[in-house]
Parts: sequence; structure tokens; C-alpha cells
Amino acid sequence: MGSAVIRLTRHKEMPVQVTDPKLMFRLIRASFNQRRKTLQNGLNNAPDISFTKEQIIAAIESLGVPATIRGEALDLKQFAQLANYFTEHCK
Repeated sequence: MGSAVIRLTRHKEMPVQVTDPKLMFRLIRASFNQRRKTLQNGLNNAPDISFTKEQIIAAIESLGVPATIRGEALDLKQFAQLANYFTEHCK
């Protein structure tokens, strides 16, 4: 077997614009905690996400994707948009 080298480079600034980075990372963690769940169910079942089911559906739909999408289908920019939606609309 061969060996491999992985080089990680930290961004000096976040690659996306997000109002609440901690919220974005909580959303990402919640969406990947329960594999094979839809994003909606993953966020709805997460103990540290306190938004209602209706707020979660509205936020997902604001991305222009179906509410049945899985978390792994989103990119970082979409997670930032999701966090910004919650920050702006669900206080």
C-alpha cells in the first residue's frame, strides 16, 4: 500500500458570509448527526435547534430546494443561507 499526504489550509476569513457562525455549525452538525434522515427531520430532532417544524420547512424552502432534501446535499453556502434565514426571520 502507498501512503498519502493531505494538506489542509485554513482560510484567513470565512469563505461564506454568515451572521451567526455558531448557529451555522450547529445546523451542519444536526444535519449530519442522523444519517439517512432528511434535513428537515435532522434539524427538527436536534436537541440544540429550537426552531419549530414550520420555521424549519420555511427556511429550507427559502433555499429553493425541496423540504425532503438531505443535509449532505447542501453546500457550505447553502448552510450559511439557512443560518442567515433563521437569524433574520426566527427571533
